[in-house]
Amino acid sequence: MALTQTEAQHIIRKLGESGIPPARNLEAYTVGIDSILGTLKDEYLGGYLRDGGSSFKLVVGEYGSGKSHFLYRLRDLAWELGYVVSRTELSPKECPYDNQLKVYQAVTGNLIYHSPNADSADTSGLEAFLENHFFQTLKTLGVENPKTSVGLDVRVNLWLDTVLRFNIESPSFRHAIYYYFRAVAEENEANKRLIGAWLRGESVALKDVRAFSITEKLDKTVAFKMMRSLAQAVHELGYAGLVLLFDEGDRMVSIGSSRTEKVACDNLREVIDRCAGESLPSALFVYAVPPYFVTNIAPNYEALSQRISSKVKFSRQNPFSVQISLDHLDYPGEELLRLIGEKLLGVYETAYQMNFNHELQRENIAALAAGCASLLSTSHRRHFVKSLVTMLTEQRVSGEHIYEEDNLNGVLRDVTEQLGRTETGEY
Repeated sequence: MALTQTEAQHIIRKLGESGIPPARNLEAYTVGIDSILGTLKDEYLGGYLRDGGSSFKLVVGEYGSGKSHFLYRLRDLAWELGYVVSRTELSPKECPYDNQLKVYQAVTGNLIYHSPNADSADTSGLEAFLENHFFQTLKTLGVENPKTSVGLDVRVNLWLDTVLRFNIESPSFRHAIYYYFRAVAEENEANKRLIGAWLRGESVALKDVRAFSITEKLDKTVAFKMMRSLAQAVHELGYAGLVLLFDEGDRMVSIGSSRTEKVACDNLREVIDRCAGESLPSALFVYAVPPYFVTNIAPNYEALSQRISSKVKFSRQNPFSVQISLDHLDYPGEELLRLIGEKLLGVYETAYQMNFNHELQRENIAALAAGCASLLSTSHRRHFVKSLVTMLTEQRVSGEHIYEEDNLNGVLRDVTEQLGRTETGEY
């Protein structure tokens, strides 16, 4: 689908200001990951996961190599295939990976109800997801109003009864889902708030929710069990499955101290083992990390290292490998950058309703790609897109020209300095 001018401007501004990818329309300049996404679709999302399987993948890439971009495109693919997605950025305060309750809270808070209607905004949070699902179910049932003069519509009651038969590990979680749906149908705001707080993992006294057959306190001792129950509930509700995307960023901030490292690595090992079993139906866990995690942290924990180490990276020829390396894409370094640059040139022209001299700009793009590839590691991808937007903007204002070596090096130095001051985000 062609970009609108507003969409194109949003992409250019995000990349020009920080190099951080926008959350939407990344297909407009995506290059080099088609074979990885295609293999994930063919081997996992298209059948195996949909049929109840589960899998874990470790995305490995240096700072600025495109981890966030890749996770967004995987999210889009999962949505297209009918999966529910939660994308969580791990941080030391809001979501340390050594604390399963905070991970659960972050996952449910970032759970997205994705509307197939392009004009409708996506909503985040488990409660919003459940409400949207309920109202979509009403449409399917042909029910305009779930309430009648003598109680709930009989079709709604029959559907609610099926929820009580869901195959979910935690009876408390199953009852919470059931009574939340009932509260939505009955427009009982007090019950919605109370059950919603429990589902979010907030501190709720059991005496306050006992009337809903909730007998477990949702704390860190049962948080992973509730994560499994969430995956099972999504599957039972009729979705293809649940895709959980965890982004560690580039400093491994959630596994940043020796005190928490062992617990965090044990939790990650448990996730991998659960995916190998049958307690996470139709669930894909994807954990994005810098190479430092594989080379410096995991080797300290033999059980984890054995599960994630892989000399052969994920590919069409080796789809069962745990590691997806962003160093091994469809095109070699310079060619990859040139192709990204040519796509971004088109996005820029749409954003500002203008036309560049493509032959001249291809020369600039090729020179910039060569400069980035020779001066930097795979982090050159982020430097490249931000530098290219800078160059195109200079030419939009002052006129087109060929960038000589000194000019290119000056742009790269400025961008490197700007990115060095950036605390978060990546291309």
